[in-house]
Amino acid sequence: MKEQILHELNKKEFVSGEKLAKNLNVSRTAIWKQIKSLKQLGYEIETLKNKGYRLISSPDKPIQSEIKQNLKTKIIGTRIEYKKSVFSTNLIAKDYATKKISEGTVVVAEKQTKGRGRKQRQWHSPEGGLWFSVVLYPNLTPGDGILVTMAASVSVADAIQKSTGLIPEIKWPNDVLINGKKVCGILTEFDAEMDRINYVVVGVGINVNNDISKDISKIAVSLKQLTSSKVSRVNLLKSILTKFDEMYNYILSGNFKYVRDSWSTFANIIGKKIKVTGERNDIEGYVTDVDEHGCIIVETPEKKIRVLSGDVTYL
Repeated sequence: MKEQILHELNKKEFVSGEKLAKNLNVSRTAIWKQIKSLKQLGYEIETLKNKGYRLISSPDKPIQSEIKQNLKTKIIGTRIEYKKSVFSTNLIAKDYATKKISEGTVVVAEKQTKGRGRKQRQWHSPEGGLWFSVVLYPNLTPGDGILVTMAASVSVADAIQKSTGLIPEIKWPNDVLINGKKVCGILTEFDAEMDRINYVVVGVGINVNNDISKDISKIAVSLKQLTSSKVSRVNLLKSILTKFDEMYNYILSGNFKYVRDSWSTFANIIGKKIKVTGERNDIEGYVTDVDEHGCIIVETPEKKIRVLSGDVTYL
């Protein structure tokens, strides 16, 4: 009901409680309770006797009532769950996935107390950033799972560029950098069998308006620092979900090349000399290509190696 009330109030004019009740087929008391709830969420709503209610301003919080407005996606974002504080949005999303929650569900939190990145690394997740996870059930083999990460990173980079004018760079396989510093990390977790993926949870953490602690200030940066002004988290998240939905539908249709080509526009990795730190050994060489499944091809002095995962360092 909150979304419907906000739709009526977004006209910036006074709307009577009687008209709202009639349009939504509820009592005026129900309208009053919803208005009170919206004010508690941070909406500034003017109330005037004999005139009704008027929306003055909306909070920059990634709450359902804000994100769902005019969000025209087919899968991703059809359900939004907002949490004030959680250990990890990925933990919640994984639990939901095992219970077969609707595909495209987004779990977004104001802050995470135990956010994490790849290899169980801690991810600093205070208020002011964007911390969210998406539940998906793609009809893919495990070998193609990296395409989902690529689609997510393209969506983040594209949305940042459109929202701020900054030029992001995707660092394979899961980071988004600006001026060489990390602004976003993506943690994709799978449940899979030999020939199929049961579910994918894509966790995204973006430094938007949050403070960056001194111990990571040399490697991380926020959009607020880069733009010298606050960035709308609501608009940024809506832009990400819209692009991610588009990219995900390309994956489902089998158009992996579109995903790879889109990713390549933000990933300046071809021709770079890199070191890949893997679980068993390290690989050093030049990147010659990225195949249609999202794997990088590294040419070493001995041979060309197809790399599926690992930590990349530019040499």
